Amino acid sequence: MNARRNLLRSLLALALAPVAGRSTAAKGGDASMLLLASEKLRDPRFRGTVLAVMRHGPGGPLGVVLNRPTRFSRGQILPNFGTLPERGEPVFHGGPVARTTLFYMARFPVEPPSVLTLAPGVYMGLDLDGLRRILEAGMAPQALRIYAGYAGWAPGQLQREIAEGSWHVLPMDAGLLFEDDTRALYPRLIARTRLIPA
Repeated sequence: MNARRNLLRSLLALALAPVAGRSTAAKGGDASMLLLASEKLRDPRFRGTVLAVMRHGPGGPLGVVLNRPTRFSRGQILPNFGTLPERGEPVFHGGPVARTTLFYMARFPVEPPSVLTLAPGVYMGLDLDGLRRILEAGMAPQALRIYAGYAGWAPGQLQREIAEGSWHVLPMDAGLLFEDDTRALYPRLIARTRLIPA
Protein backbone atom coordinates (compact mmCIF):
# COMPACT_ATOMS: atom_id res chain seq x y z
CA MET A 1 0.00 0.00 0.00
CA ASN A 2 2.84 2.41 0.84
CA ALA A 3 4.50 1.70 -2.50
CA ARG A 4 1.22 2.47 -4.31
CA ARG A 5 0.76 5.68 -2.33
CA ASN A 6 4.33 6.79 -3.07
CA LEU A 7 3.80 6.06 -6.76
CA LEU A 8 0.63 8.17 -6.79
CA ARG A 9 2.44 11.03 -5.08
CA SER A 10 5.30 10.79 -7.57
CA LEU A 11 2.94 10.78 -10.55
CA LEU A 12 1.00 13.74 -9.22
CA ALA A 13 4.18 15.65 -8.46
CA LEU A 14 5.39 15.01 -12.02
CA ALA A 15 2.08 16.17 -13.43
CA LEU A 16 2.29 19.39 -11.45
CA ALA A 17 5.98 20.01 -12.12
CA PRO A 18 5.32 22.65 -14.81
CA VAL A 19 3.36 24.75 -12.31
CA ALA A 20 5.80 24.26 -9.47
CA GLY A 21 8.56 25.53 -11.71
CA ARG A 22 6.57 28.66 -12.67
CA SER A 23 4.82 29.83 -9.53
CA THR A 24 4.34 33.31 -11.00
CA ALA A 25 2.25 31.82 -13.81
CA ALA A 26 -0.04 30.30 -11.21
CA LYS A 27 -0.71 33.83 -9.94
CA GLY A 28 -2.08 34.95 -13.31
CA GLY A 29 -5.67 35.97 -13.89
CA ASP A 30 -6.89 32.68 -15.37
CA ALA A 31 -4.51 30.30 -13.59
CA SER A 32 -7.24 29.12 -11.22
CA MET A 33 -11.02 29.27 -10.93
CA LEU A 34 -14.05 28.04 -9.04
CA LEU A 35 -16.36 25.44 -10.60
CA LEU A 36 -19.94 24.83 -9.54
CA ALA A 37 -21.69 21.68 -10.69
CA SER A 38 -24.73 22.52 -12.81
CA GLU A 39 -27.96 20.55 -13.04
CA LYS A 40 -26.70 19.21 -16.39
CA LEU A 41 -23.70 17.45 -14.84
CA ARG A 42 -24.19 13.69 -15.17
CA ASP A 43 -21.49 12.52 -12.76
CA PRO A 44 -23.18 11.93 -9.35
CA ARG A 45 -19.82 12.19 -7.57
CA PHE A 46 -19.84 15.95 -8.19
CA ARG A 47 -23.51 16.77 -7.65
CA GLY A 48 -23.86 19.96 -5.60
CA THR A 49 -20.12 20.55 -5.39
CA VAL A 50 -17.88 23.60 -5.47
CA LEU A 51 -14.32 23.03 -6.67
CA ALA A 52 -11.17 25.12 -6.59
CA VAL A 53 -9.36 24.29 -9.83
CA MET A 54 -5.85 25.06 -11.00
CA ARG A 55 -4.84 24.98 -14.65
CA HIS A 56 -1.34 23.68 -15.16
CA GLY A 57 -0.52 23.16 -18.82
CA PRO A 58 -0.48 19.95 -20.86
CA GLY A 59 -1.39 17.59 -18.01
CA GLY A 60 -4.93 18.94 -17.62
CA PRO A 61 -6.54 20.85 -14.71
CA LEU A 62 -6.52 19.66 -11.10
CA GLY A 63 -8.64 20.72 -8.18
CA VAL A 64 -10.28 19.87 -4.88
CA VAL A 65 -13.91 19.82 -3.75
CA LEU A 66 -14.44 22.56 -1.16
CA ASN A 67 -17.76 21.51 0.37
CA ARG A 68 -17.51 17.81 1.21
CA PRO A 69 -16.23 17.39 4.78
CA THR A 70 -15.80 13.81 5.93
CA ARG A 71 -16.85 12.49 9.36
CA PHE A 72 -13.17 12.03 10.23
CA SER A 73 -11.12 14.68 11.99
CA ARG A 74 -7.53 15.61 11.27
CA GLY A 75 -6.49 14.09 14.56
CA GLN A 76 -8.12 10.77 13.67
CA ILE A 77 -6.53 10.60 10.22
CA LEU A 78 -3.12 11.89 11.37
CA PRO A 79 -2.79 10.81 15.02
CA ASN A 80 1.01 11.11 15.05
CA PHE A 81 1.16 14.57 13.47
CA GLY A 82 2.01 16.39 16.68
CA THR A 83 2.26 19.92 15.25
CA LEU A 84 -1.06 19.78 13.37
CA PRO A 85 -3.29 22.74 14.34
CA GLU A 86 -7.02 22.40 15.06
CA ARG A 87 -6.97 18.62 15.22
CA GLY A 88 -10.75 18.43 15.59
CA GLU A 89 -11.38 20.00 12.16
CA PRO A 90 -12.60 17.57 9.48
CA VAL A 91 -10.62 16.15 6.61
CA PHE A 92 -12.40 16.90 3.31
CA HIS A 93 -13.17 14.69 0.31
CA GLY A 94 -10.99 16.37 -2.31
CA GLY A 95 -12.22 14.26 -5.21
CA PRO A 96 -12.41 10.77 -6.65
CA VAL A 97 -8.76 10.46 -7.74
CA ALA A 98 -6.18 9.02 -5.30
CA ARG A 99 -8.65 9.05 -2.42
CA THR A 100 -6.15 7.58 0.03
CA THR A 101 -3.61 10.35 -0.65
CA LEU A 102 -3.71 13.50 1.48
CA PHE A 103 -3.11 17.05 0.24
CA TYR A 104 -3.36 20.38 2.01
CA MET A 105 -4.41 23.91 1.20
CA ALA A 106 -3.23 26.69 3.48
CA ARG A 107 -3.10 30.44 3.80
CA PHE A 108 0.36 31.74 4.76
CA PRO A 109 1.60 35.33 4.98
CA VAL A 110 4.77 34.29 3.11
CA GLU A 111 5.03 31.59 0.43
CA PRO A 112 6.44 28.41 1.98
CA PRO A 113 8.72 26.03 0.06
CA SER A 114 7.49 23.30 -2.29
CA VAL A 115 3.92 24.51 -2.80
CA LEU A 116 1.67 25.52 -5.69
CA THR A 117 -0.02 28.92 -5.68
CA LEU A 118 -3.79 28.57 -5.90
CA ALA A 119 -4.65 32.21 -5.16
CA PRO A 120 -2.75 35.16 -3.67
CA GLY A 121 -1.57 33.98 -0.25
CA VAL A 122 -3.17 30.53 -0.65
CA TYR A 123 -1.02 27.52 -1.41
CA MET A 124 -1.55 23.86 -2.14
CA GLY A 125 0.92 21.24 -0.96
CA LEU A 126 1.25 17.65 -2.05
CA ASP A 127 3.46 16.53 0.82
CA LEU A 128 2.28 16.44 4.43
CA ASP A 129 5.86 15.84 5.55
CA GLY A 130 6.62 19.20 3.95
CA LEU A 131 3.76 20.73 5.94
CA ARG A 132 5.15 19.19 9.12
CA ARG A 133 8.54 20.80 8.44
CA ILE A 134 6.88 24.18 7.78
CA LEU A 135 4.94 23.99 11.06
CA GLU A 136 7.94 22.82 13.06
CA ALA A 137 9.90 25.79 11.70
CA GLY A 138 7.33 28.04 13.37
CA MET A 139 5.47 29.15 10.23
CA ALA A 140 1.84 28.87 11.33
CA PRO A 141 -0.91 28.91 8.68
CA GLN A 142 -3.67 31.48 8.97
CA ALA A 143 -6.05 28.80 7.64
CA LEU A 144 -5.61 25.12 6.77
CA ARG A 145 -7.63 22.41 5.05
CA ILE A 146 -6.62 18.80 4.44
CA TYR A 147 -8.08 16.84 1.54
CA ALA A 148 -8.24 13.15 0.74
CA GLY A 149 -8.05 12.77 -3.03
CA TYR A 150 -8.44 15.30 -5.81
CA ALA A 151 -10.36 15.94 -9.02
CA GLY A 152 -8.60 15.82 -12.37
CA TRP A 153 -9.40 16.09 -16.05
CA ALA A 154 -7.62 14.93 -19.19
CA PRO A 155 -6.43 17.68 -21.55
CA GLY A 156 -9.48 19.27 -23.18
CA GLN A 157 -11.98 17.34 -21.05
CA LEU A 158 -12.94 20.18 -18.72
CA GLN A 159 -13.34 22.62 -21.62
CA ARG A 160 -15.77 20.19 -23.25
CA GLU A 161 -17.73 19.76 -20.01
CA ILE A 162 -17.98 23.53 -19.59
CA ALA A 163 -19.14 23.93 -23.21
CA GLU A 164 -21.81 21.28 -22.55
CA GLY A 165 -23.09 23.28 -19.58
CA SER A 166 -21.96 20.81 -16.91
CA TRP A 167 -20.13 23.48 -14.89
CA HIS A 168 -20.63 27.10 -13.94
CA VAL A 169 -17.30 28.94 -13.90
CA LEU A 170 -16.57 31.71 -11.40
CA PRO A 171 -13.32 33.62 -10.90
CA MET A 172 -11.15 32.43 -8.06
CA ASP A 173 -12.12 34.06 -4.77
CA ALA A 174 -9.58 33.34 -2.04
CA GLY A 175 -12.08 34.46 0.59
CA LEU A 176 -14.29 31.45 -0.17
CA LEU A 177 -11.65 28.74 0.12
CA PHE A 178 -11.84 28.35 3.91
CA GLU A 179 -15.55 28.98 4.55
CA ASP A 180 -16.74 27.62 7.88
CA ASP A 181 -20.24 26.72 6.73
CA THR A 182 -19.43 24.59 3.71
CA ARG A 183 -23.05 23.39 3.40
CA ALA A 184 -24.13 26.93 2.50
CA LEU A 185 -21.32 27.46 -0.01
CA TYR A 186 -22.96 25.82 -3.04
CA PRO A 187 -26.41 27.45 -2.72
CA ARG A 188 -24.82 30.85 -2.09
CA LEU A 189 -22.57 30.62 -5.13
CA ILE A 190 -25.12 29.03 -7.44
CA ALA A 191 -27.32 32.08 -6.81
CA ARG A 192 -24.58 34.21 -8.38
CA THR A 193 -24.78 32.24 -11.61
CA ARG A 194 -28.47 32.92 -12.33
CA LEU A 195 -27.55 35.73 -14.71
CA ILE A 196 -24.46 33.95 -16.05
CA PRO A 197 -24.87 31.27 -18.74
CA ALA A 198 -23.34 27.88 -17.86
